[in-house]
Amino acid sequence: MDSVLNSMVVTALFLVAAIVVGRRLERTTKPYGYAILMTHIALFALIAGGIIASIYKLNSVTEGKFLSTISLYVAALTLLGNLTIGTTMVIARKKYRTLITVHKLSTSLMAISILSGIALMALRL
Repeated sequence: MDSVLNSMVVTALFLVAAIVVGRRLERTTKPYGYAILMTHIALFALIAGGIIASIYKLNSVTEGKFLSTISLYVAALTLLGNLTIGTTMVIARKKYRTLITVHKLSTSLMAISILSGIALMALRL
């Protein structure tokens, strides 16, 4: 159980870093700088790996995993939404406020889901 909890905490830390880099991207003009965009994409890959690793590790836990599993699946779904929206924003020639807002809301839901998964795992629910 501790391995799953550690994996979820590290994933949450990667998410915080992605939020910080995303805020920086929001303030820059298009075209984006290559380094900051690649950093944001690399953090996305680390978050995806962390969620997948947490789900696989959670499969070995025998009790108290139902709600934690649901929260990780919600995080995975919001991650796919972020991938779609992020790809659209990179391809688009200008900044669309609606896409940015949906991207932020999806990231907020992902953060809530991961944090609730951490709390549920810590409480063994």
